Amino acid sequence: MKFTAVNNIEVREEVVFRSNKDGSIVVMKMNDDDMFYKINGVAAEMWQKFSEKQSNLGEVANDLSKNYSIPSEKIISDAQIFLDKVLELELIRVA
Repeated sequence: MKFTAVNNIEVREEVVFRSNKDGSIVVMKMNDDDMFYKINGVAAEMWQKFSEKQSNLGEVANDLSKNYSIPSEKIISDAQIFLDKVLELELIRVA
């Protein structure tokens, strides 16, 4: 899927996660409790924002752009592989 700034992204209801002290996030689907995923770096920051109901990709990218002095378009472009993977794993929903 080609993600754009207008996409609204939500963490699926059946997904639980916790943040670690090192900034990484461990994610698990409730119906598949033997499989865990670790998300770190900027992807973890994106995940946190999506979980806080700041679901518009453009808004998330703009926030990260301010923190890292990187154009929001570059953040969206670079996030494509991560977003494709978490969508494929059914950890997020795109509205």
